[in-house]
Amino acid sequence: MQTQLHQEISLPEQAGYFTVPGAELYAVLHQVPDPVARVLLVGPFASGRHFSYHPWVRWARYLAARRIEVLRYDYRGIGESTGVFEEMSFENWSEDVQLLADWVIRRSPSVPLVLHGLELGAILAARCFHKGTGDALLLWSPPANANQALRSSLLYWAGLGQLNESPENRKTVSEYIRQLEEGSFIEVQGYQWSSRLWRDSFHFDLPATMRDESSCESYKKPIKVIKLGKEAAPLVKSHFGNGEARDFSCLYSSNYDWIAGALALSHRGMQ
Repeated sequence: MQTQLHQEISLPEQAGYFTVPGAELYAVLHQVPDPVARVLLVGPFASGRHFSYHPWVRWARYLAARRIEVLRYDYRGIGESTGVFEEMSFENWSEDVQLLADWVIRRSPSVPLVLHGLELGAILAARCFHKGTGDALLLWSPPANANQALRSSLLYWAGLGQLNESPENRKTVSEYIRQLEEGSFIEVQGYQWSSRLWRDSFHFDLPATMRDESSCESYKKPIKVIKLGKEAAPLVKSHFGNGEARDFSCLYSSNYDWIAGALALSHRGMQ
């Protein structure tokens, strides 16, 4: 199996494809000379990519400007990556995180790796970290399980339908859920959700040892969990949010400070 970025060229932001079983992941490497750390960004689920894209990219660039190399990517079957979304599973997406993290580590094993996840991506990053990968873990708004993330997306989608669809085409959240429970597919912002995905989401959990600050101490590695509020939209979904651009410099700076402190980057040549 080929596990490398294709079309490698010397550019500050190197876009390419990473081979995983049965698909190609679209990935962007924010390269920096002599990095003091690396971060793997694991973004939100499906349509959440659209909401978070610009602040997520700015966060990657913010870190790269401070000598932290960043790899961000689209999930298998989502965004610019290949693969059929309705055939994907949470285990497929977990495998993607592990393969990418392993690739990042092989680039320079002596450089510390931070796994950073947003919403559903926080569960994926946390489960990878729980298995022993990475030197630090940063989670933004992790749900307790994947079903919470799916319900949030479904609530938003149903709300849009109530505003924009004709009365005969409107569906409530409960109607969508009933279709899923009956074994049908439903379309949510361009993605076909399967009943299997919905069923599996109840059991795809954040590790129990990461659900409170005291239990996180058992890992003996730095872990930070932040619950982002509605003011963080569009980085996180806000019901009926307008998606306007916001200044996230305070969020970026405080989280960078945590990464720098957690990894003691001052001892690695940071100014």
